[in-house]
Amino acid sequence: MSLPNVTTFNIGTGNITYIVNAAAATSSPLALATTIMPNFPLQQRVIASSVGNDSGIFFRIVGLNQAGFTVTEFLAGTNATFAQSNLDYSKIISIQGSSSSTVLIPAATANSVSVGVSTTGGQGSTMWNIMNWHVSPVNIELSGVTVGTQGVTWTAQYTYDDPNNLPAGIFFPQPFNHPTLINQTGSLDGPINDPVTAVRLLIAAGTGTVRFTVIQAGIGSP
Repeated sequence: MSLPNVTTFNIGTGNITYIVNAAAATSSPLALATTIMPNFPLQQRVIASSVGNDSGIFFRIVGLNQAGFTVTEFLAGTNATFAQSNLDYSKIISIQGSSSSTVLIPAATANSVSVGVSTTGGQGSTMWNIMNWHVSPVNIELSGVTVGTQGVTWTAQYTYDDPNNLPAGIFFPQPFNHPTLINQTGSLDGPINDPVTAVRLLIAAGTGTVRFTVIQAGIGSP
């Protein structure tokens, strides 16, 4: 039997201008106010807020994840509102407007842009935990245990994509929500009995802490 993998996770708080403070319209990389997420060193989503109409461009975000590896995505811009990243970052290296969603082709923002995180606890996911899809039967068990008294809403997710070997032009695995471990505010466990490539914990709201445990029957690694 494989050993349990236990991750304790929560989301830091900050403000919408913490990473980029109202950078003026430009096609150059946005001027970073700082490169470190606030309050907690774990990875989380970032929010790009546009004053003008940036719906025709993408924000190319480059940063580091919690393990220190470089991650990047092209986040679709918005018209005078905000967009949340699809990936999780513990450090931002650069953000720049692009006319392409797959390669960097510099494009000007329409007006000022700010980038930051939620003031009340945004969203964030743990690193993907790779499963052994060769084991039969699969027999994966997941549990989320809320820690302390601060509120938190969490979901267990799985994917069929290999996070370490994505197809060309795909920047992140497609997540699916567990059918019962979804939008939970307390402690709960549940199984996965069919092959999946990886699982993770998503915190959807709140500043509370969740202890996420994954265990799979069988011997060996994928």
